[in-house]
Amino acid sequence: MSGSAALRSAMNETFHVVPTEDRLWHEEVADLCVCGPHVEFFPRGKVVVHHALDGRHGDDPAWARRRAHEVAREQALAEDLLL
Repeated sequence: MSGSAALRSAMNETFHVVPTEDRLWHEEVADLCVCGPHVEFFPRGKVVVHHALDGRHGDDPAWARRRAHEVAREQALAEDLLL
C-alpha cells in the first residue's frame, strides 16, 4: 500500500492509502470509491484507507484504522499521535 497526498487546502490535507495491484482502480477524489474506504478524521486533515478487493486484509478488521493512524502520525495530522 502507498499513501499519496490527493487533496490539499489551506486548512487541512487528505491522504489516500491505495492498494497496489488490486482488481480495480480506486477513486482518489473525495471519498466516493466503490471499495467503501475507511475514513479517519484528525485535527489537521483526514486519511482515507481504501480496501483491497482481493481480501488481503480481510482477516484483520482493525487494519484500516491502524494504517490511518500510522499515516496521520507520519504526516503530523494530530499532536497526540506525535512521538
